[in-house]
Amino acid sequence: MESATFKRFIVPLDVLTDIVKVILEMELKNEITSVNENKAFIEIKVEYQNGLGFHQKAIANIESILADYNHYRFEEEETDWRNS
Repeated sequence: MESATFKRFIVPLDVLTDIVKVILEMELKNEITSVNENKAFIEIKVEYQNGLGFHQKAIANIESILADYNHYRFEEEETDWRNS
């Protein structure tokens, strides 16, 4: 059996429902590790199995959602919300 791997995601509230949908559909273990009310995001730690293809696809899907959101949000702005 493959060992569990953890990944942390900083998730803006604008896409939280999309991310939670992926997590719940793939039954990934998760934990909210921090909340930033001022910047409207939460940090989620997700546990997944490296050897399971559908877990890898779920992680890739979450990363894609966040990348698309980052591109959309900062198309006109000059700062990155993840590094502030």
